[in-house]
Amino acid sequence: MKTKNLLMMFLLTSIFVFSQNKESSTRKFIDEAQFTRINKDWTTMASFKSGIGEYVRFFPIEVINLKSGEKTNALQVNMYIKKPDIYKTAWVGLEEINEFVTFIETHVIPNLDLEFRNKSSEFIFRANEMTLSYKVFNKDRRLTINLNSYDEEDELKNYTFWTETQVDKIPSLLKILKKIK
Repeated sequence: MKTKNLLMMFLLTSIFVFSQNKESSTRKFIDEAQFTRINKDWTTMASFKSGIGEYVRFFPIEVINLKSGEKTNALQVNMYIKKPDIYKTAWVGLEEINEFVTFIETHVIPNLDLEFRNKSSEFIFRANEMTLSYKVFNKDRRLTINLNSYDEEDELKNYTFWTETQVDKIPSLLKILKKIK
């Protein structure tokens, strides 16, 4: 039963991600600039790890177009997964951050201790380049993050990370998001 539910969750999440492969304003900003500088503070990060050594890291960045001097802030998401063995980066644009903060504050954090009996509930946030899902099934909780692929030669159109042991670290992600606002 649990395997069936996990398979169903994976399929539904994949459908959502496949149908929304849009670029963030940050990716467009970087692509349009001939010379770019990206400033990262590696001490300000929310990190989630799986039991098999995969991870997702969220941190604020400042992107500068070196020719025009124009600047923008964003959230960078770095993901490493083992199947396939790949490292991916996505961005959440500044215009998406307020909604992301509201989603976590309103729908995820109040439900971190949620439990059901023979029921489940899933909370899904879709940004242009990533999807974050928090699912509760009975007493089990799972955080899933999908990143879209923009490499035309990629057979996969999204990459998935999930963890059940790191769900309690979601408030650390909220702190990072609030530094970008």
